This record gives sequence, structure tokens and C-alpha cells, in this order.
Amino acid sequence: MGLFSWLSPSRVDENGDANAIPTKTQCFYIEGFLTCSYFTNAVRVADMLTANYPHIKVDVSAYVKEQWKERAEELQQEFATDHKTSPFIYEGCSTENQTLIGGYTDFAKRVKETYRLNNIPLD
Repeated sequence: MGLFSWLSPSRVDENGDANAIPTKTQCFYIEGFLTCSYFTNAVRVADMLTANYPHIKVDVSAYVKEQWKERAEELQQEFATDHKTSPFIYEGCSTENQTLIGGYTDFAKRVKETYRLNNIPLD
């Protein structure tokens, strides 16, 4: 076991298969401004994800660029982070258990590693 292995999410299923793709309902939230190419890419990745895994739920909130700064500040306070760029992606089906993923690159890496969708650009 590597020094930082505890940081990555466990992908062991109920049969002990470490390479299992999660089948439990998972919720992702993508917020960003409409003209942001990273926001658009995140939505495309979410579409691929939900097309392949119907138990995945994605909620997308799009803003005009002028509204984004205020919304990003609200999200920064809510998640106690300095992330402020578009998109802002977090996960968790219950509001008490939502955690920040980060931006597009963080989301793309998570999807590639967890759900093994290989046709996803990392930036």
C-alpha cells in the first residue's frame, strides 16, 4: 500500500474486487458560466458518464459570466476552499455529505480512474 493510497476513493465492491466500477447511486454537481470551455467540457463528460452509468445523477447549473464571480464566492464559503474558476464541481447526493472535487481536470481524472472512460481529455 502506497503512502498516499488512503487519499483515493476505494473501488472495492462487495465481492472484494478492487477493480470494480461503483454501482451505487452517485450525484455530481457542475456549476459554471456558459461561455467557459472547461464548463462545456465538464458537461460533455457528465453526459458520457450518465449515458454509460444510469445510476449516476448530474445536476448542471449555468450562469452568465457576470453572475459567476458572486456564485463562485458563495461556493468558496460553502466548501471552505479557494477554488473560484469555472467550473466548480462537487459530489454527494445528500447536502450534508457533499464534497468538493474541484475543476474540470479534477473531474476528468476522477471519471477516468473510477469509471474507466478513456476517451476523456484531461484539459
